[in-house]
Amino acid sequence: MLLILWTNTYADYVYSIDNDALQLINKEYGENAKKRTIHLVSLLNNISKKSELEKLKIINDYFNKVNYSSDLKAWNKKDYWASREEFLSIDEGDCEDYVIAKYFSLRQLGIPLERLYLTYVKAIKYRQSHMVLTYYKTKASVPLVLDNIIQVIKPATARTDLRPLFSFNGEKIYMAKQRGLGRVIPQGKINLTKWSDLVLKIKREEK
Repeated sequence: MLLILWTNTYADYVYSIDNDALQLINKEYGENAKKRTIHLVSLLNNISKKSELEKLKIINDYFNKVNYSSDLKAWNKKDYWASREEFLSIDEGDCEDYVIAKYFSLRQLGIPLERLYLTYVKAIKYRQSHMVLTYYKTKASVPLVLDNIIQVIKPATARTDLRPLFSFNGEKIYMAKQRGLGRVIPQGKINLTKWSDLVLKIKREEK
């Protein structure tokens, strides 16, 4: 499957997907998956010039409409990190899948790498690990939390139901805090093979 492509021409973002890729999506996942992909391309184009906060809200709301499902039900695997295209194509996934789809969409919309982090937390009510996307205006800011459980974007200090553990993106891993990013964790201290596997899978999809 081919990822949605983007180019930057005269400071305007232009998103497109070729017909061959759409036909492959249709063949593998069906007509509705194809329609969802077309709709995402249209959405990206429509919001490309909006403010960062507007982009956060629109992308958060958009992907939160996808059905929640366990990896066992969706992929017949205990733990599977789906690419955005897989998540959207089957129209279901778990917390990591929501975060991955939001992260790559917002990066594609021009939000800088250093402002977006995939963040592991403890969901206190459910007594289990959970993942959310966090947005830092600056490294010292209280991050905003994009979540699929509580769907309204709130600052981390208002999410007393979550206990932050650590955050990462394509660059570094940090001990997570409710304010600021915290200290950097040395490479090798936390195993993020799922992230590495996901990046390799996305690169293969782009070919």
